[in-house]
Amino acid sequence: MALDEIDDPADPVLTRAAQELRDEDVPSWVEASTAILAALRKTARRTRALDAVFPDGAADDSLRIADHLVLLAVSRAVADLPCTMRGIDLDVEGRRCIGASLDIAVPYGEDVSELAVALTRRTADAVNSTLGTTLTADDVAVHVVDVLLP
Repeated sequence: MALDEIDDPADPVLTRAAQELRDEDVPSWVEASTAILAALRKTARRTRALDAVFPDGAADDSLRIADHLVLLAVSRAVADLPCTMRGIDLDVEGRRCIGASLDIAVPYGEDVSELAVALTRRTADAVNSTLGTTLTADDVAVHVVDVLLP
């Protein structure tokens, strides 16, 4: 039901509240997006630039990708698996990613060996697709740090 002045003009509090809402200035999307961008710029994050490979193999150029993007790709790749991610760490040598370590919590009764196979495969695929590396599942370590009640 829409609220307008005809509904209950005898209630001055309701009438005033409705009028205040009608008169309130709503900032434009440009102002909102500017405020959001300003807040994001104030947020400092430490990151490492990792060497990546161009998809077309341009050997003369260099490409570096922030480790936050790789961590995000890994967390998205394993998000639907039956475990809770407690930590993701990239093994870096210089600026080159040579592996990854996952700390997970698993529900009691979950087949950990099957889960570990899926985690290592998906993690290696996510790192490889983001950086253009050639990690294998053997380059990914999975550590069960907690067992959860079902």
